[in-house]
Amino acid sequence: MAAEETWKTHVTGIGPNSIVIRGHPLQGLIGKSNLLEVAHLLVTGRLPDAAELERLENTVKRAERAPPPETCWDPREDVSKAIARCLLIDPELVRFAGSEVERTVFTLGRTAVYIAWLFDRIPQLSGLEDSASLTQVIWTALTGRTDYDDEKARLLEAMIVASVDHGVTPPSAQATIIAATARASYEVAVAQGVGAITDVHGGAGSAAAILFADCVENAGDSLEESIEEQVRTYLEEGKRVKGLGHRIHTQDPRRDAIWALAEESGVAGRHVEASRLITHVFHSVKGKELPINVDGVIGAVTADLGMDPVMAKVIFIYGRIAGLSAHYFEEVATQKAMRTVDFSKAEYSET
Repeated sequence: MAAEETWKTHVTGIGPNSIVIRGHPLQGLIGKSNLLEVAHLLVTGRLPDAAELERLENTVKRAERAPPPETCWDPREDVSKAIARCLLIDPELVRFAGSEVERTVFTLGRTAVYIAWLFDRIPQLSGLEDSASLTQVIWTALTGRTDYDDEKARLLEAMIVASVDHGVTPPSAQATIIAATARASYEVAVAQGVGAITDVHGGAGSAAAILFADCVENAGDSLEESIEEQVRTYLEEGKRVKGLGHRIHTQDPRRDAIWALAEESGVAGRHVEASRLITHVFHSVKGKELPINVDGVIGAVTADLGMDPVMAKVIFIYGRIAGLSAHYFEEVATQKAMRTVDFSKAEYSET
């Protein structure tokens, strides 16, 4: 039997220490392009011009003005499940008519509303000026703070941009693509992907935030010794140290970009310091090289921002919705319905 033919994806190319979004290295977008610009790039293949960006900004404002969907959430429930349910039942998504990229940014705007509702921040969100940018909306929805700090807010948005996509092989992308090949509706397919974001895929940042907080709290005179104690405890109890290692990257290309922005914004503190030390400490304890990944860095920055650890996972979900949207539209436009998808046969192409 002949080997199955490869199939092309134009969204994201993944290789060792390399993430390329539509021809652009992701680390070059982090902190330099905002979420709307990167969403446009993911879906259309190019960054928007000024007029296109203005239209996207108006679209996202429409999304933010509508009330959250009527649902309920038990705080014991996983936040990915809660956001997926919002996507499934939100009548605003059903009613929305627009292009693929407009639908994507409208969904990003709605997601900010979902997050604000889930964490009791609708009053703060409603208090923003009509002219507030998506960057300001993200800051308010994810932190609940009304003391807007532009540098910190851009750092937060940059971490969302860092999370937008990692090719077709992660479970969230596969779930969305499988739904797309069955020609599920856009919001159903994206919700499938969000629902696949769990503690073992996309949730490591929250666990890392908790670990770094414990290291800092128990540091005393030596942060490095505190990290060593925590690592030894994790290993003795048979726990995985979340936020370390990656199945493809030995040096996550997103890591240094986020660290640099954390330093520039003045956010980097003891938790970021711990994130810089932990790879060395882990090697000294375990004798194994396990570099910190983007989840670990996001967890550390989240902790230095004083945010709840769960927000590291929310950051991942928020960003990944843009990538899932791109995969959905590409699958529907370029592949036949009901195909058998062999994700190992995908090849990235910029043309």
